[in-house]
Amino acid sequence: INCHIHINNVSRSDVNIVVTVDPVNHKVLLTSIPRDYYVKLHSYGEFDKLTHAGIYGVSESMSTIADLLDTKIDYYIRVNFDTVIKLVDEIGGVDVYNNTSFKSWNGIYFSEGIIHLNGKNTLAYSRERKVFSSGDRMRGKHQQQVIEAIIEKISTSSVLLSNYGNIMNNMSNSIQTNVSSENIKMFIKNQLDSLKSWNVESISLDGYDSSGYTYSMPGWYLYVMEPNIDTVNSAKEKINEYLK
Repeated sequence: INCHIHINNVSRSDVNIVVTVDPVNHKVLLTSIPRDYYVKLHSYGEFDKLTHAGIYGVSESMSTIADLLDTKIDYYIRVNFDTVIKLVDEIGGVDVYNNTSFKSWNGIYFSEGIIHLNGKNTLAYSRERKVFSSGDRMRGKHQQQVIEAIIEKISTSSVLLSNYGNIMNNMSNSIQTNVSSENIKMFIKNQLDSLKSWNVESISLDGYDSSGYTYSMPGWYLYVMEPNIDTVNSAKEKINEYLK
């Protein structure tokens, strides 16, 4: 996910989530990677924040993440803040369970329990991190919640699935993907035939607060997150389970 910049502009990637799909068993694995993860850039061989990989294009982000997780990443979907607002409003909002009440940076209050979110509130819910002691970790969990809610709502609604053409047309200026229209149509048809729910599992890579020099900002000693190798290895194993 990128910020409010135009979707065609190259920029940092603030949210990086690997989606692994098992279509046979109707399972989806969401693997969230912190934006400040200290990783080696695929094309340059130097350490940098993961978010900076986006400066060099989506293919650099994909390759760098693929190296980190020792897996192959074939497809991408690139969105920005406006995409989130548009998509959630297009499908009539989403419901999530909020574990902790809080007020976001723009003054929106989110109560504890099940809450219904429109597009604007979904973006605020997904972006907030400074009010939480766990910071970006909590933000990642909220983002995974929203993705799961979107998957559940669309995949079990024949009305929304049948209307996917109009939805995609309305989103055309705020989404980038290399998934072919043929593959999307085939996926939609299969889902319409079954309307079966998907079991969504969410995991997150973790790490340790640190500082270091980065390839993209030479000479500056910046905050970075040193990877917790145990969480990286655990994610590798889980991804491989889904791919099998």
